[in-house]
Amino acid sequence: MNLCIDRKLVGMETRVKNVVSSLETGFDDVRMVGIKGMGGGGKTTLARAVFNHISTLFEGKSFVENVREVSKGSLFGLKELQKKVLSDVLNDQSIVEKGISNLENMMKTMMRSRKVLVVLDDVDDVEQLEALAGELTWFKPGSRIIITTRDQQVLVAHEVKCIHHVNLLSYEEAICLFSRYAFKTEIPKQGYENLSRKVVRYADGLPLTIKVLGSHLCGRNELEWADAIERLKTIPLDKTLKRLELSYNGLENDQKEIFLDVICILKGEEKDISIRILESCGFNAQIGLRVLEQKSL
Repeated sequence: MNLCIDRKLVGMETRVKNVVSSLETGFDDVRMVGIKGMGGGGKTTLARAVFNHISTLFEGKSFVENVREVSKGSLFGLKELQKKVLSDVLNDQSIVEKGISNLENMMKTMMRSRKVLVVLDDVDDVEQLEALAGELTWFKPGSRIIITTRDQQVLVAHEVKCIHHVNLLSYEEAICLFSRYAFKTEIPKQGYENLSRKVVRYADGLPLTIKVLGSHLCGRNELEWADAIERLKTIPLDKTLKRLELSYNGLENDQKEIFLDVICILKGEEKDISIRILESCGFNAQIGLRVLEQKSL
């Protein structure tokens, strides 16, 4: 497996191999595989790498980005996504139908004619999966569907059996990725080792933050680096913050309260003790903490 085409893919080869292995493309069944992780954690990058690696094995393919955003962005968002999947897989851009139900019928009948690879990226609602990959019977044997999400419960509710959890980067992987963006090399530039360690500790393994900071600090002098690192202590990166806020904004009000209590007061506390404290405040802590875990929070 050669991922050297993109030098900025770090720590990806093993992750790609694991997903490809679970897809078992040589078998004539229909299989759905989930990729779950926090925002900015590399789910889309992983799905794209897998897609590029195996797409030639299929008769039709479609990579559907930003399912959450598109489906909720307009009244006909799901219909537009259905059209995209059909036009990609059938290689026909002229597909125009009115009504989601008609498009669903088209998907149920036409998708069976080709062995397809479909990636549904950033799904956050079972309704989206029901519209785009409702049943295994929609697809010809040998087809594979990959779903990325922040919310494990979406995959569980759609009966996706195989779920890959995207772990954050190790320290060594983070240093390598940061160096590629900041210095265009594999290791930090001489004299910048300590500053690089501070940046990587701040990013805590989150690829999005590492990439943004690497690009931001590229070509700057040591004084500017020190100033930028000091600024991060009080002003978080807006690009990272917006990506992470999506998960928080998707919570119910009581779940938001539990989340804030955990990160502001209970961080580092024993789970059982935390549950008793939260329950004494009137929260349903057992299900609340489970929801936070499933939503990668």
